[in-house]
Amino acid sequence: MCNTPQHASLDLRRRSEFSSLGVMRLGLGCARRGVRRPAEFGLRVALAAALAFTGACGAESGTNESRAGEPGAAGSAGLGRADGAADDPADTALTEAIAIALPQLPRRLDPHDDLEPWAMRIAEDLVFEGLVRRTGDRYPWAAPAIADQCEVDREYAVASITCHVPAGIRFHDGTELTMADVEYSLTYWLDRRRVWIRQRHGLTNFTSVEIVDGPRGSGERDPGRWVRIGLAKRDPLALEALAAIKIVPRELHRGREANFAQHPIGTGPMAITVLGQDRVVAERFADYHDPERRSVAPKIVFRAIADGAHALTALRRGEVHLLPELSPVHVPVELGKPGMSGRFAAWIVSPPQYDLLLWNVASGVQANAPLRGVMHDALPISAIAREVYGAPGLAAAAPIDLHDPTPIDLEALEDIKLGEPVRGGLLVMPSLDDDITALVGAAAGLDALEWPLEQGIRRRPGGSLRLSVTWDARSGRPAAIVARIAAAWESIGVVTPEATAGWNYVLVLLGKGEFKTALLHFGGHSDEDLYELFHSRGAINFSGVADEDLDRALSDYRGAPDRAARDLAKQRISERLAQLRVVSILHAPTHVMLASRRLTGIEFVDDIPRLDRLGLLAGDIEWGT
Repeated sequence: MCNTPQHASLDLRRRSEFSSLGVMRLGLGCARRGVRRPAEFGLRVALAAALAFTGACGAESGTNESRAGEPGAAGSAGLGRADGAADDPADTALTEAIAIALPQLPRRLDPHDDLEPWAMRIAEDLVFEGLVRRTGDRYPWAAPAIADQCEVDREYAVASITCHVPAGIRFHDGTELTMADVEYSLTYWLDRRRVWIRQRHGLTNFTSVEIVDGPRGSGERDPGRWVRIGLAKRDPLALEALAAIKIVPRELHRGREANFAQHPIGTGPMAITVLGQDRVVAERFADYHDPERRSVAPKIVFRAIADGAHALTALRRGEVHLLPELSPVHVPVELGKPGMSGRFAAWIVSPPQYDLLLWNVASGVQANAPLRGVMHDALPISAIAREVYGAPGLAAAAPIDLHDPTPIDLEALEDIKLGEPVRGGLLVMPSLDDDITALVGAAAGLDALEWPLEQGIRRRPGGSLRLSVTWDARSGRPAAIVARIAAAWESIGVVTPEATAGWNYVLVLLGKGEFKTALLHFGGHSDEDLYELFHSRGAINFSGVADEDLDRALSDYRGAPDRAARDLAKQRISERLAQLRVVSILHAPTHVMLASRRLTGIEFVDDIPRLDRLGLLAGDIEWGT
């Protein structure tokens, strides 16, 4: 880490030689505005995690529809080529829409609310912008968005951020972005009712917003075009966390959040022109302020195709170009059919979404680490994968993304038959025999810990062994998971009552440490600042974990100057969480993603393709070529 003066500057002004990359004065060099995991077909911040009960798994389709020209939709005059010229009709790749098939479409697009992974990708890549956006290479892990310059008072220990917002930026409805919009969007997150969402997005210390004329201690002035964000405590990753707050038009959003979610208006490179039950359409915004981030495709259509066979047929016919989640029933046989390797590329992707048990390690019988280890071993991981998800999960020891998308060798799968051992890089479905073997071992472990089995119940003189699971009692996937956990644990004599409540009350129980283990769904970004959740001084350290090695690794993540250092810290955090058994990963979902070889610009962000870089090659690709 370099020595820096008290007043530091992150210059986010766009420079052509850096391709809009942020340049850190003070000798840190330029931070590439890259996105993690670029992929080519031939080859292959923060606590931004959304913590919610597993009952939140699965999105519903949107119910309202908005079309260009209707109230709340982007006006058609603002759509088309960024330079205002007509596309060349002779080159169909310039005018053809990219079609993406999803099992369920986003039901809302309000960036100030919780969003499902695909809704978040659409919001972040296409529709909305914050003052800054995330980057993946170097500190400060932020690059230009709406702001063209940001000043921080001290690198790696930020207590205030002052950003300049240039004039002339327009929303999709043609209105100009004002400082009132900036102030409203930032202060919206300061409402006391939004404490939880601030905590989840690494903005625990965010306390104040003020429109000013310029940075403190600097001669730069542009009256009323600077905004200062204050923090209660110094935070090294404040700029990265700030990227979570998107700027929206105050008059359309204030008091009308539900309507805005169905008629989203932002400043991003594409505008939503249709938000319906069967499709969502985004079209290039002609008045977009950053020509270097102009969307490659003129239009992207997201189609709701719940039936896996229908989606696969549409991909083969060229009606869709990307199938992010191939139905498990079509793996592996459909992947091995003739011509697949010539027309399509495939990956195993594992978005950072986890169903897990969070353990109370500070008090209660489960505070005993060996006991937690035994009960972890008794979890029915195979049954959850086979019977609840119907697909194998990623082997993960902690809710930390350590895995890049993995290319699938479609040629190696040619003519594979149902029941044959999988190959080509596909994951193997776990066997239920693995659960039985694990239960036998767990029973022996309880015997060794002097929890003898008496009349089917593990007992000591002080009472029986009871481990309650706290959750919100929703039907569907959460109920199925809890039922299998209870059945497995009770089969070896552990009484497993259910402690159910609404989410808000469960938060109270977690905050008070009045739980033994809780069933949660944890999701967000591939890069997560887990300090607040697992550091001994973290604001939402519900588990009560206090470990010097873990604290050191979490702090090293926050202070990492580059990608190599950050990835090393992530590995250390994951290993230590596994050793302490603070969480037990029940399932880390994986998907087989199929893409037409016509699709270009595949770059993965959170194991989902970055949407604004996608393009199409002209023409079609015939079977067998």
